[in-house]
Amino acid sequence: MAVSRFLPFVILLLLVSSCSNSPSPVLLFASDRAGNGDIFALDARGNLSNLTNTPNGDWAPKWSPDGKQIVFTSHRDGQSDVWLMDAGGGNPRNLSQNPAWDYSPSWSPDGTQIVFISERDGDAEVFIQATDSPTATQLTFNEHQDKLPNWSPDGDKIALASIINGREQIYSLDLKAQNALSPLLPPDLNGANPVWSPGGKEIAFIGWQNSATIDIYTLNLQTQKLSKRYSDTAWIGSLNWSADGQWLFFTGRKNRNHDLMALNLENGEVRQLTRSPAWDDFPALKGKMGEFASSEHSSIRKFAPSQIRPFIYGVNLADLANAYLIQDIGFSAIKGYVNWATIETTPGAYRWTDPDNVLRAAEGAGAAVLLRVHGTPQWARPPDSSQSSPPANQEDFARFMRQLARRYRGRVTAYEIWNEPNLNYEWGYRSPDPAEYAALLKTAYQAIKAEDPAALVVSAGPAPTGEGKPPEVLGDLDFIEGMYQAGAKGYFDALGSHLYSNFPPDFDSPAEITFARVAKQRQIMLKYEDADTSVWITEMGWSLKTHWDLGEYHNQGLSELEQAQYLQRAYQKIQTDWPWVEAAFLFNLDFSLAPWYKANQQMRWYAILNPDRTPRPAYVTLRKY
Repeated sequence: MAVSRFLPFVILLLLVSSCSNSPSPVLLFASDRAGNGDIFALDARGNLSNLTNTPNGDWAPKWSPDGKQIVFTSHRDGQSDVWLMDAGGGNPRNLSQNPAWDYSPSWSPDGTQIVFISERDGDAEVFIQATDSPTATQLTFNEHQDKLPNWSPDGDKIALASIINGREQIYSLDLKAQNALSPLLPPDLNGANPVWSPGGKEIAFIGWQNSATIDIYTLNLQTQKLSKRYSDTAWIGSLNWSADGQWLFFTGRKNRNHDLMALNLENGEVRQLTRSPAWDDFPALKGKMGEFASSEHSSIRKFAPSQIRPFIYGVNLADLANAYLIQDIGFSAIKGYVNWATIETTPGAYRWTDPDNVLRAAEGAGAAVLLRVHGTPQWARPPDSSQSSPPANQEDFARFMRQLARRYRGRVTAYEIWNEPNLNYEWGYRSPDPAEYAALLKTAYQAIKAEDPAALVVSAGPAPTGEGKPPEVLGDLDFIEGMYQAGAKGYFDALGSHLYSNFPPDFDSPAEITFARVAKQRQIMLKYEDADTSVWITEMGWSLKTHWDLGEYHNQGLSELEQAQYLQRAYQKIQTDWPWVEAAFLFNLDFSLAPWYKANQQMRWYAILNPDRTPRPAYVTLRKY
């Protein structure tokens, strides 16, 4: 499958005097148009000022009530912190100064305090901190993921979103009633990104139901009347209400871009304020809209597509709502997950909701699909065994795979059979057995080809374990060799590989597990005269450094800039050195956003999106690459 790849580009910006000297109104926003994320100010004349310029990224700016300061998040100290600076970009200082990730800041109405989200107790909670104090106070204490707090104009309440049991609800946090939380939306409506009207009588938010649209609503807090103000089939976010109450600003998706939009609440008219291939986000206006409604600002950035050879760029995805972003980074495939144990809990009765959703999201994003199949229902596995155990009867698995391939015939590009079976906990807490796995793979191959001959079968990527520690772990090279010895050749279209390392992609050492591990796996394929079979790297990535104890991964981790550099060099190495690798799936896009993962979960730190959904340098680098 071919995919366009983007060459590096140059952005030409007109840098003018600071926004304090610019005519009102001034639109504040964040963008990666000049790097990994900076704060910009745009006046009604079209003059654009770059207020920050750091390699690690600055995001989420908001004006202070008096317009003299800006609060924003910055990664310049190695993690996400809340920062303050003057309106013109001068005197930046780190306010929160905590090794945990702090983000989504918003001002108190008197301009003396900041409310923000922090992960310092292990998950996303609401904190406040005075601008003249080094200490933050925690306001929420729960197991939910709190998001995007916003202070009411009278200073008595904070509106926020929180994810509970998979549903996102808007809450009001009463600061005068011992921080009591009250839900604001009806049970059939999800809501995010609440913002107060200037008078505090209404809340605007982004809402959605079981439909194909995302909407902007306003809620009258006195009458409880909900009014739908805007609908779109594309993602929208970063809602903000103008000080005069007449406009709602948001980030919209137009032609694959993240652009700034403005919604006139009086007549429903929507204006596009920026038009750029860059990621523009977090619009906040100082002053009245005035002439701004007719302004569109674009950079001179141009994409020059180039194609070296057919290749599948794929990504492991947690939230299907983010599927559209693979277009943004120029990727072409999504890896989804099929858990047999949850689909066929009763023999012959199938619940296809999860894979249906994967296919719907991928097809909506124009992406090919790799489905990883794993998990055995209780009725189909040995007594007292775990879900990761292989089935007791191969025919049960064959019947399921035939049903799966028949249902998605012509829609699924490839199936990966099981996950890292060289680890005992991925093989029912039994000693890994490559011959037993080869039998499972053969069963899946025959069942899939009987229903969908064009679908590809990929063997499970083994964990890159070095020599391994039997019986808990069998070395990945020994496992692959054992598969071939058991007759697996001819029963997979591509050898699956998982590549994780703490070393640069172009470094190799016989004493370390490096990115070049896949070349050693390839040598085994050649040994068994299987040169015509390709390799699919179904997981690859580098983890970020964090202060959290990540167990066996604790001493690993890179800076954000290193992660970006390593990923780009990895793709370059695949293209130039390994023509037998036909697909590489990044691990991962957005596991940092998944509410079921705490801050100390390793998978969050491989993500190329931040917990506040802003792009990490790796995201920006891959999009340019």
